Amino acid sequence: METKPLISLIILLQAIINCVNLAIAQKPTPDQQAFRCSKNGNFKSDDLIKERDAAFNVLYKNIQQPIYTGYDSGNGEGIWSYALCPPNIKMEACRECVNNTMPYLKQNCPKQKEGVAWTVLKTMMCMTPATAAELEKGVNSLADKLKDKAVGGDSAKKYESGSITYGPGSRALYGSMQCLPHMAKVQCRQCLSDATTRIHNDCTKS
Repeated sequence: METKPLISLIILLQAIINCVNLAIAQKPTPDQQAFRCSKNGNFKSDDLIKERDAAFNVLYKNIQQPIYTGYDSGNGEGIWSYALCPPNIKMEACRECVNNTMPYLKQNCPKQKEGVAWTVLKTMMCMTPATAAELEKGVNSLADKLKDKAVGGDSAKKYESGSITYGPGSRALYGSMQCLPHMAKVQCRQCLSDATTRIHNDCTKS
């Protein structure tokens, strides 16, 4: 018997740092933000949209590295969300990044069950950018590191975050992986593998 999927909202608020000496946080320009909305349907309940907004408020008020919230209505529906900032930036910069990214995600994915958005923080004294091949290899290494731990979670939480260094100059790459808590391990693993492939297609090769 097929299990009805839990309604989810998965957000990734990620500041990508390849530099040092973080500049003072300012309102991001259009070229500093991006988003993706899934095609897995929309929220059908205003109550769940309110729960999503409440989850966003929890993320903002509890800035850590990373920040995670989960809500299960008990009726086969729920909200799971998280935000991620690199651990080497100050709390104020992380809070500003999250505060700028949440309304941007809500504006562009207003009712979608799943969405992701990120903001790139402007920095100074930048390193030479990595090549696409170096970044792709780094993403694969990080995905392999996080996948087993995320898949091995329990019925309350299937989530993991972490970092690696990659390429010349040992650049830092941060990431997180998450499945809906009710998913079987084989489904979760396949979903995360598909997501890694999508990241390569949409991001690393460009």
